[in-house]
Amino acid sequence: MDCVVVKSFLLLSVLLSLSLAYVIYILKKRLREYNTNKNVLIRNAYFNPLTDLPNRLNVELVIGEQIDRCLRHNHSFLIAVVKILNYYDVKAHSEDLADQYIVEASNRILQAVRDEDIVGHITNDGFAIVFNEYLEEENFNIILQRIYNSFAEPPLLDTKYQLEYEISVGVSKFPDNGTSTGLLLDKATKEALK
Repeated sequence: MDCVVVKSFLLLSVLLSLSLAYVIYILKKRLREYNTNKNVLIRNAYFNPLTDLPNRLNVELVIGEQIDRCLRHNHSFLIAVVKILNYYDVKAHSEDLADQYIVEASNRILQAVRDEDIVGHITNDGFAIVFNEYLEEENFNIILQRIYNSFAEPPLLDTKYQLEYEISVGVSKFPDNGTSTGLLLDKATKEALK
């Protein structure tokens, strides 16, 4: 009888150990899923899913931090808004084509600016570039020309449509054109739409 009790006890111990190991496995798996979902939510909250660039909310946070730095050090900085004026004409042909068109536009802007500049995709047809406070205005004109030059060639898309890029760039300067994120972005956007 004692042998049966010992075997039963050992069997019960093994079953409990397996159950506990399974529960730990499930908890770890759920925790990994939770962390993955949390990271996806955070990514979607601050980055444009099409271009993977910072979205408007993220750009506004960057501008706010830039304003704080410039106030502390008595500096100024520039913001440029690049509008793709014919984006909706391309979108009328095909949503997929418009997506490819805007991704290529984002890549052209990224290649035209410096590594330290922040490029964000803030509207369907618009990008914001936040330049740091150490960019001098004469060097800004060089970057601005590179942006225009980068759109001189037609997009490299496999399509039956004859496509070109029509862009406009608006600029605002802190603190001359505004001392808040909204004012600076609005001024640059309005200038781009003139």
